[in-house]
Amino acid sequence: MKTSNTRVAITGFGGLDIPHAGASVARALRAGWQGPLTIDALVDDSAMTGAWQPGLVDTVTRIHSPLKGDEAFYSSLLHAQKKLGFTAFIPCLEQDIAATARLAERLRKNNIDTLVPNADKVAQLGSLTLASYLHQHHIAYPHSLIAHHLHEVAHYADHLGYPVLVKGAELELIAYNAEQVLRFSSAVLERDRRSGVLLQARIAGEAYSLSCLINQDGERVDNLSCRKLAINSNGHSVCSSIIDSPELESQGLEIIKKLDARGPITLDLIHPTGGSIYFLEGVKSSLPDWCMLGHWANKNLAVELLQLLTEPEIDSTIIPENRTNDAPLLVRSITEAAVPLDDMQHLDRHGHINVKEIDNAQSRIYNSNTSIGQSDGVRVAVTGTSSFDLVNSGIGVARALRSASGGLHLIGLCYGTFDSGAYNKELFDVCFQLPITENDNTLFEQLKKIIKMQPIDVLIPCLDGEIPFFIKFADELKELGVHTLLPNLDSFEKRSKTQLFSGIYKANQQGFVIPETISARNEDEVLAAVKKVGLPAVVKGPISFCVTVIDESQAKAAWHTLYYDGMKEVLVQPMISGPSFAVATVCNHQHEPLTMLTVKKLSLCPKGSTWRAMRLPQLELEAAFARFLKEIKWVGPVEGEFIRDEILDRFYLIEINPRFTGWIYYSATLGSNHPQQAVRTALGEEITPEPDKTDLVFVRSTTELRLQPYQLASFSTKGYLHHNRIVSDQIKES
Repeated sequence: MKTSNTRVAITGFGGLDIPHAGASVARALRAGWQGPLTIDALVDDSAMTGAWQPGLVDTVTRIHSPLKGDEAFYSSLLHAQKKLGFTAFIPCLEQDIAATARLAERLRKNNIDTLVPNADKVAQLGSLTLASYLHQHHIAYPHSLIAHHLHEVAHYADHLGYPVLVKGAELELIAYNAEQVLRFSSAVLERDRRSGVLLQARIAGEAYSLSCLINQDGERVDNLSCRKLAINSNGHSVCSSIIDSPELESQGLEIIKKLDARGPITLDLIHPTGGSIYFLEGVKSSLPDWCMLGHWANKNLAVELLQLLTEPEIDSTIIPENRTNDAPLLVRSITEAAVPLDDMQHLDRHGHINVKEIDNAQSRIYNSNTSIGQSDGVRVAVTGTSSFDLVNSGIGVARALRSASGGLHLIGLCYGTFDSGAYNKELFDVCFQLPITENDNTLFEQLKKIIKMQPIDVLIPCLDGEIPFFIKFADELKELGVHTLLPNLDSFEKRSKTQLFSGIYKANQQGFVIPETISARNEDEVLAAVKKVGLPAVVKGPISFCVTVIDESQAKAAWHTLYYDGMKEVLVQPMISGPSFAVATVCNHQHEPLTMLTVKKLSLCPKGSTWRAMRLPQLELEAAFARFLKEIKWVGPVEGEFIRDEILDRFYLIEINPRFTGWIYYSATLGSNHPQQAVRTALGEEITPEPDKTDLVFVRSTTELRLQPYQLASFSTKGYLHHNRIVSDQIKES
């Protein structure tokens, strides 16, 4: 073990729902480095939420993005190095790696050691130039085309066939029709300002990833392979397992040899069904975002890279000791924290901050000496436990409840085998699978079986589509001892988009405005509505989906996308520009909000989920929203989404969600803890919460959960998985 301190700077702590690798590299170093270690997070935006995870990094420092030019990036990197004293630098973003390659010699002269390919090689392996390089070197890859203009995109996608993978600088999407391709490509071209969009044919088969570490002399130091067990709509793996495949390793290393790589390199490979050759889908000159999987298998590539940078005597091969045959699995999950507002403001003002320890497990709950119910051991079931494509709110609800009471029993009700909540033993005591079915009676029969195995005191549904089911069976659940806090079906429908924007409510609610809305049921009606409200406009589905259109062709594409998804009616509204706000509350049986929490959303992922927000009370807005909820006789948790027109100084109501919001854990850190209020109200307790007092900023980022193969198999076959909090004999199988 080293006794002297090692100091390393790392980039790549953003990415939101498509995570950058920096946070995973930092976690792997923190977990596996032997000896004192200081990690400096270098960010070009304080919104890079991964850097704010409690206990992950020691400092956060602002540097210039290479998009501002190599010299700006170089000078800010030198300034950070002089201030912090790091000698090793691990860039984890494509743009940072490219700039570092161009500046490598100058950085070394200033005692900043890094390991990246040469600049020409990085340019050749870019997403828009890779196909040409692979063709020249006879490396198998999926048929790929580059569209330089938006009008080429749909034609190329039709030629390749669907589904097709669409790639930008950071974003990528698996598209299933021309409308999705057009919409996503338009956003990529506008966001990245690149010379084109890559479209790649999808090959049916098993997906893999191989990560390798090559030293400066071109010698392989180590490598590790994983199989992608589940891939979301972004083309990103949400569940992976370490594998030992000589065939994969042989072909992958041969590809890396042809690429003439240096430093870390990660290949995304596909093995066609019935084929023998692995096709190369993508290359990154960095460590993977699944570094922790290697650490769990005693093969920590991040540690080996840092050893190469700080201990040059270990130069050709590193053979870590005590490697085991253990083959853990990684499930992508979500972590949430609350960062002092002063810390973020300090970073924005001064460009640097020493990160304070943030106790993410403790919330400032109302009357912390009072348990969540009249006695410990209250059993609360929560649905919406997935972060596969979208972050369901059940994860935040569970985290808030867990922080409120250690004696609480939390039960996860999951719809998918790869729901990350099912494997989070810090949140849930036991998780059960519910069937995905349109038959209410089938679902209720399965729920009754679960209740027989594991009694439930309170059930909190967290998905829009299941609320009517739980309203329908609320009385039957009550007879089984299960309490809920839900509105009636009439109130539920009154907040739906089709009724909310139908004109039955007055537009001016004396605190917010309901925007002009036109219902359309075919392409001609959509075009007429767009013409009336003006461009740009917003086209919405009655339940989900929202897209901004800037011309008639995009309006047509939006209509066809929704129509193909089974929606026979859309809503057209004028586009309202301004910051996003949200008001969250819980209403009692008298339709009165117990407390109101208004936030300004600071960072949204491409799919609209909130990844950074801060409390910003709006008394007039809150009072108006409370009156509206009283009017529709609402009961239970609810969230109103608003956009503020800063020119006219007014709020426009965009949507009302009939459940807890995904960022509701934030309420626990501030003091009001809305899920705790809901549980106590459902149990018939009278509560008077204190107002939120603390100035904290909510941040969310991705993380990894470790599980063993038997856990995945058990959940898939038995339909439940218990963790240490509830021993197995408490689950009574029928």
